Amino acid sequence: MRFSSLQHLTIYPIERRTEGAQETLTVKLKNHVLLSPGAINLDDASRARLQAVIEREPLALIDYWAVDPDYDGKVFRSVWQDYRGNTASGQDELRVATQALVTTSAKAGPRKVCVRAVDVFGFEAEVVSTVANWTLPVEAASQRLAAGAPASDGQQSLSIQ
Repeated sequence: MRFSSLQHLTIYPIERRTEGAQETLTVKLKNHVLLSPGAINLDDASRARLQAVIEREPLALIDYWAVDPDYDGKVFRSVWQDYRGNTASGQDELRVATQALVTTSAKAGPRKVCVRAVDVFGFEAEVVSTVANWTLPVEAASQRLAAGAPASDGQQSLSIQ
């Protein structure tokens, strides 16, 4: 089944940090574009209000979004999600959080992350990003550099945060 959409979703580059056997991914929504607002059955006044929201705050149209940190390209397995009305994280009940901190098992090599969103009209969109580099915490990076380890082992890059 193909995931089709009348919207387009973009995210910022995903930050990846590892701490022992755990890894934290920071996923931030960047933009949401309703590709065919004319396809929505609205009167002129409502269409004008929708256009104003699209121009001012496009992420406000997202009703629900989820993250799969190990997307296999076939089955989406959500391990983090947020939805309009969820105030547990201190967010405005009329908006979703625009950043997710996803903790999962550490994994060597690239990680394919899939983000899916549904807007208030029920249109779905997804974006898939391959995150190739480890980002080590300051302590681990300092220890590696102090031990004379190279900045790169050929598969993972080293950066101090």
